[in-house]
Amino acid sequence: MISSSSSSSSSIRSCRSLVQGLSSSSSRPLSFQWHSHVCWSTTTTRSRISTCTRSHKNIHSTKNEKEQSVVVVWFRDHALRIQDNLALVTAINDNRGRPTSSDNHDVVEDDDDDDACWTSRGLIPVFLWPKNGGTKSCSTDSAGGQDRPSRGGSIIMEKTEGGTAKDVFVVNALQSLNATLNGNLSVGMVENTLHDTARELTDICQRVNANKVYYLKSHKEMEESILEMKLKENGIVPVSFGGCYSLIDYARHQVPWKDIVMEHPWRSPLIPFVEYVKKIMDEMPKKPVLLDVPRELNRYLGDVSSRCESSSIVSKPCIIDDLKSTVGRTEGGTNWGKSISRAWPASEEDANNALTCFLDSLKDPNHQKSNGGNTEVVVEKRTHLASRLSPYLARGLISPGQVYQGIKSSLGDDIDVDSFLRRICWRDYTYAAVHLYPKVLHGEPIRDGYEELQDGIPMEKDEQQRRLKCWKEGKTGFPLIDAGMRQLAKEGWMPQKVRLACSTFLVEGLGLSWKDGMQHFAEYLVDFDESINSNMWQNAGCVGLDPYYVGMNYKRRMYWDRTGDYVRTWCPELDLLPDSVEIDMGKTSKVVDCLYEPWMSPEHVLDKAGIVMGETYPNRVCNDRETRSTFFSRVRDIRLKWPATKIDAQKRDLVRLGSAGDVGLFTPRALQIRESSVYSSN
Repeated sequence: MISSSSSSSSSIRSCRSLVQGLSSSSSRPLSFQWHSHVCWSTTTTRSRISTCTRSHKNIHSTKNEKEQSVVVVWFRDHALRIQDNLALVTAINDNRGRPTSSDNHDVVEDDDDDDACWTSRGLIPVFLWPKNGGTKSCSTDSAGGQDRPSRGGSIIMEKTEGGTAKDVFVVNALQSLNATLNGNLSVGMVENTLHDTARELTDICQRVNANKVYYLKSHKEMEESILEMKLKENGIVPVSFGGCYSLIDYARHQVPWKDIVMEHPWRSPLIPFVEYVKKIMDEMPKKPVLLDVPRELNRYLGDVSSRCESSSIVSKPCIIDDLKSTVGRTEGGTNWGKSISRAWPASEEDANNALTCFLDSLKDPNHQKSNGGNTEVVVEKRTHLASRLSPYLARGLISPGQVYQGIKSSLGDDIDVDSFLRRICWRDYTYAAVHLYPKVLHGEPIRDGYEELQDGIPMEKDEQQRRLKCWKEGKTGFPLIDAGMRQLAKEGWMPQKVRLACSTFLVEGLGLSWKDGMQHFAEYLVDFDESINSNMWQNAGCVGLDPYYVGMNYKRRMYWDRTGDYVRTWCPELDLLPDSVEIDMGKTSKVVDCLYEPWMSPEHVLDKAGIVMGETYPNRVCNDRETRSTFFSRVRDIRLKWPATKIDAQKRDLVRLGSAGDVGLFTPRALQIRESSVYSSN
């Protein structure tokens, strides 16, 4: 219960109790060159944001210090939600005098408190936009006490206009969040360093007479620790909460990696890790997900906004409308971000609708949908188990806990439900891996000894560039790969299975560096997440914690594309090709999948479909079988040079698992040397 105050200066208000919060365990194309005269203003209030001229006067000037304080809530690009936002709820609770426990991330429930006494102080919601776009990490380096700008380790954005696909989504999400906050979201532009971020948060607190900043942490533990230290040095109390991006907070939960790995016969950590997370989630005390925001929120925001017409909250106010007119556009005005915005409406309501639609599709792919009182049958053609929730999860418009509990309570097919639960746990796998290997975020491989593979297999520079260009543009001559890459360019997204195919094809089929793919996906993925992207590409490059099972068959029709709709949608020039044709080979016959292997189709079939290979559809960019053979041979040659101490008795790579020491982990057979070869004894 909230204690009643006897002070005459306190206001008695009728208010509903807060919903109990989650525990800690719940949970582009092209780089942007910012033009300061377009993106931020120091004059007028626009787009319903408090962006007035800068002033160092405190917003409050009451006599009572307790009443004049306000709290700052920092929204971040991985937590752009109101619902299930423990930082926001705790800020409101603390502001009202409600007891909370930040250690356990519990919000005290009070269902009958209609006459609570609280002081009307206020919340200041802010968002800080990195000057060079939102994709890169903050720098953790320092020289002479100052942070050096970082480009996210080895990820360096191309110097072209318009930002990334992620940036387009974030701007749209900010517009929705600002509307939810009744135009009270203050957006400021900062240099992309921890020093400048901490300095700006400190300045904001000083302007509004606050001494605390409430926020949800990211998975970058080193950066978060440095940020907290800098805030404390500046006299600001960071009230932060971890685990908002994952099911489990791995900064607080120690994963028994060695025990997990030993459970799998091949020593592949992924599958037993998934079972481990599911067990943790099943044993965890169930707490309701925060589904509503207190009605008092608008009053808090109103109290503050009514007093800051003459004071700036952020140093360099950033106008959302100006961001929307710049992000996703080239300097010449080409609006490439329009298709991304159309494909991904970016609000919490949209995120919850996406979850609801996916749950409905699990029950029945031809589910009923109400439209103005009329019920109609909607035939959903969806990639198998492709929920399209990843952008909303990546930007924190919905929490993993909400999705997990929603799927868990689904009445859909047991096999589909269990399969998707595994995928949510797979997502956690990448965060746990980053906790164990923080340098993954800076492009440093988990498995050492493969440095010779960093640039791909040996070939002329011009040939490398030609292959990479064809891959990026979806002109490789391999329909599944081309379909995926075209969808990525258009929508900033592709299904998980297609991502796996495109990534293994780049490394094995084209013989190119996994870092080239990691870079491209970082710019083009609307759901870009450094942990997931880095781990995925390291696995594709055979240098990650759990390399792919090598040989993803990008020429074989996917089980979820039996009809060929996916390839035909994104490669319409192949639309008239038959699914298959039987070729007479004399004593026997062969069935050719014309859609997935058009180069195998008879001439008369191509003629009838209006296809001229090399003209209406590209020839294969290279002999992929030859390239794959060269790639695997090169890996075996590299491993052959290793000392015997780098490989266990079963020819698996020895990988250090933190304090557990070196453990032999799954290594695909195609990468292992032949029996006749001998490892170096050096």
